[in-house]
Amino acid sequence: MVLITAGAFAQPAGNKNLLEKLKVSRQDTAKVNLLIELGRYYLNKPGEFKNDLDSALLLTNQAKHLSVTLAYNAGTGKSMILESQVYREKGNKSRAQKLAQSALQFATGHNLLKETADAYLSFVDFYGIENDDLAERIKYTEKAIPLYEKGGFKKEQAGALKSLGDYYHLQANNPKALTLLEQSLAIYQSINFKETQGVFDLLGYLYARTGNDVLSLKYGLLAVKTAEQVRDTSMQLCTIYNRLAITYNGLKKYDQAYAYYQKALNVALRYNETDAIQQIKFNQIILLMGIHKPQQSLSTLIDVVKRYPPKDNTRLRITALSLFAKIYMDMKQLPKAKRFVDSLLFYYHDFGREFGYAPFVNEPIIKYYFLNKEFAKAYPYLKTNDSLARIRHNLTTIATNELSWARIDSASGNPASALQHYQQYKTTSDSIKDLDLKKQLSILQFQFDVDNKDKNILVLTQKGQLQQSRIHNETVLRNTVIGGLIIVMIFAGLVYSRYNVKNKSNILLTIKQTKINNQNELLLKLLQEKEWLLKEIHHRVKNNLQIVISLLNTQSAYLENEDALDAIRNSQHRMQTMSLIHQKLYQSENLSTIDMAVYIRELVEYLSDSFSRNQNVIMDLKITPVKLDVSQAVPVGLILNEAISNAIKYAFTDKRKGRINICLEPTDDGRYLLCVADNGPGLPEGFDVYNTSSLGMSLMQGLSQQLDGDFLLENKNGLRVCVTFKAMEFNNLQHEVA
Repeated sequence: MVLITAGAFAQPAGNKNLLEKLKVSRQDTAKVNLLIELGRYYLNKPGEFKNDLDSALLLTNQAKHLSVTLAYNAGTGKSMILESQVYREKGNKSRAQKLAQSALQFATGHNLLKETADAYLSFVDFYGIENDDLAERIKYTEKAIPLYEKGGFKKEQAGALKSLGDYYHLQANNPKALTLLEQSLAIYQSINFKETQGVFDLLGYLYARTGNDVLSLKYGLLAVKTAEQVRDTSMQLCTIYNRLAITYNGLKKYDQAYAYYQKALNVALRYNETDAIQQIKFNQIILLMGIHKPQQSLSTLIDVVKRYPPKDNTRLRITALSLFAKIYMDMKQLPKAKRFVDSLLFYYHDFGREFGYAPFVNEPIIKYYFLNKEFAKAYPYLKTNDSLARIRHNLTTIATNELSWARIDSASGNPASALQHYQQYKTTSDSIKDLDLKKQLSILQFQFDVDNKDKNILVLTQKGQLQQSRIHNETVLRNTVIGGLIIVMIFAGLVYSRYNVKNKSNILLTIKQTKINNQNELLLKLLQEKEWLLKEIHHRVKNNLQIVISLLNTQSAYLENEDALDAIRNSQHRMQTMSLIHQKLYQSENLSTIDMAVYIRELVEYLSDSFSRNQNVIMDLKITPVKLDVSQAVPVGLILNEAISNAIKYAFTDKRKGRINICLEPTDDGRYLLCVADNGPGLPEGFDVYNTSSLGMSLMQGLSQQLDGDFLLENKNGLRVCVTFKAMEFNNLQHEVA
């Protein structure tokens, strides 16, 4: 995701009130402070106008001269720091640095804690936010913080901690950054400082970077609420809206995400901040791509690039190239995607290994080489992407990369490596699903707590109203209670004597019950461990079957012999039939039986999708609710797979409209009838079911014998395949109890 990093600048009150106060002020320290405040106003005014900076410099010199006259050392230190900042804004960096050094020496020599700390922070603005420059920023800020703390300047201390947290996050030291921001927030709250939206915003952003979307959402909403309460209309509000939208998008709350992107865009448009407009628009395009709207994504991207061409911003230019490449590949237009991929290859040497750029550079290149079947060229970018994702512990990128790696290995004829990467993909995907479930549950709890907050306030208000009436009633009841207590004491004496008699027997019973409870708890734990192990076994069997299905599917892409392809597809269907059984077992609380009504419907849907070319075939199901043991459910599923597959493939070869009736119902003699009937031409005359080379027919007969059932084929307005079998006794008992 593209993030806005623009911050807000604080402005003092308008110059009108300051000028009026200055006119009536005396030649004292208060006037010095007014001159400095007015100078800061002109320095921080929006826009860069020479007259404003000249006014700021004039006021600064007046403040310094008056401070020297009054021997007001703090005023002298402040004016020297402000003078350095004005020259830095004017572009005279060398003079600004000399003035800052002089200010630091003066403040240190006169033991001015706050001014010394301010002087250290003034050096921060001479450095950028990359590598060694960022280290210098951290060094000077860490020198300022203990001075603010020692002097009791809590607001300034909190502000410096916030800045330091921001610097550490730029160094990718997120745990350190979070600790500093939490300290900053605690200090701000201790002095009842209201404008904490910037701290909330950074906390939300960092928790999103560390994968904690619940806390990210919490602090993002607090940032929005605080900004709106203090009526913050600066570009910081744009950043807050944008980051909250990114959090919602990560949680798949697309409507809320798009709404907050639009709010952020409105702020950026009001300030005509071109970079911010581009970034937000790109984020909206990424959202549209995520919900599979490539045409709308493309038209929006073309419009953004035409209106706001990213000429001087390399990051935005790379983002635009990456989006164009991905969209054209999603639309299966590889020739158009190629020229954008070529541009990304040009940027790879300088930006392909940097955290902020790598996904936008590498992922389109990998996808293009895969789609264009240039598999060997994709490996260097796969390795780069994998190493960066693991450093950041980005599970989503790791899973995506492992899946791409498995596909490329498989297409390159390296099945062993493909299987290894596919297994790593499945493991990572399962971890992501578990994390997503925990996040959703935490968010639901968070929303529940927010909803209950207002209800609790209402309840407390009602309790307050009732308290007065309760005081009156308690006074009336007090005398009654005293009389009642006397009666209760007499009754209690009688009860106590009876209690002593029963107490001994109760102690003995309690000891016995405790032993029984301990034994029951031990048995329950053993049972739970056994159930967990059985679920894990079914889960792994299902995953292994899915891996084999995927490998067969990959292998089929390189086969041209129709008989071989048909054999692979039949094997895939049979494995999917068994895979569904094991999936149902580990998802169910009952580890021994399968709900056949649900299972058969899912199997029929899977077979219908697999033979999508036969759109004219109608499936008519008549399934009685019954639960079968897994030893019976597997052969029943395989018989259904063979019978339905044969009907779809051979009963309707002329593509006329057909119907397949599938039933599982009890018979009068207490057995079950499984039947698959079609309205096709049926079996040819003279067909001997017991003397055939068809694997499907042989398999159905063998499975019927495994069920200890009767197998029947008959031509009756088409072909009917029927098996009559008896369910296991304990299943019948369960059915009767239910």
